Amino acid sequence: MITAEYSFDLPVPPETAFALVSDPEQDPVWQAACVESRLLNGPAREGCRYEITFALVGKRMTFTVEIDSYEPGRVSKFHVLDGPFTYYGTYAYSAGPAGTTTVDWTFDVEPGDYFGIMPKSLLRKVLVNSVKKDSAKLAERLRQEAGSRS
Repeated sequence: MITAEYSFDLPVPPETAFALVSDPEQDPVWQAACVESRLLNGPAREGCRYEITFALVGKRMTFTVEIDSYEPGRVSKFHVLDGPFTYYGTYAYSAGPAGTTTVDWTFDVEPGDYFGIMPKSLLRKVLVNSVKKDSAKLAERLRQEAGSRS
């Protein structure tokens, strides 16, 4: 099992950050590797299932995922039901100064031999770098949107 972790700040309150980051329908909006995502049994909530497709390290991967925990502004957790490998994820939200949010992302993945001989440390680095870039772009977009409303 590989564990990847990263914390990032967003210039919005926890409820807004949660609505952007923990709603699977928003994944293609802010995650560069996410090709598409669609809800399978109603709106995002605990017990919701969704299908998500990523293009990462030259591979296109589709997963069926279930949301295990969905507490707006606090935490969301999810796990793979079906796909080329297994993963579990968590986004935990905490209020920061002046209406900001810190998001703590944890991703546990058991890739098996899906990525061939790629070292696990390299896969961890690829995952963290993806979230680092995606969250920075999201934070910048949110700052620009807030500036245009001012």
